[in-house]
Amino acid sequence: MVMLYVGGVKVGDLANAATLIPELAAKNQTVEFRDECGISLGTFKPERRSMPNEPLVPWDPSITREELDRRLAEPGLTIDEVRERMGWK
Repeated sequence: MVMLYVGGVKVGDLANAATLIPELAAKNQTVEFRDECGISLGTFKPERRSMPNEPLVPWDPSITREELDRRLAEPGLTIDEVRERMGWK
């Protein structure tokens, strides 16, 4: 039987993981999976979700969604054009 632990405390087993994991992920808690002997099998660590007020491009917060969409709509460059711009030709 696989058991779920948070902070070293048993919170349930694999049978009720479908309800436990979303709740624990919403609280940004890491879940450890252990076997019946207490040996760690792995962990689940939720990824940090971006907040609504965070910039889309953290290294350049001035870039807006409209600017990103505009850049995506532009045609791309071929590898030869990139090499030429980089001075590699």
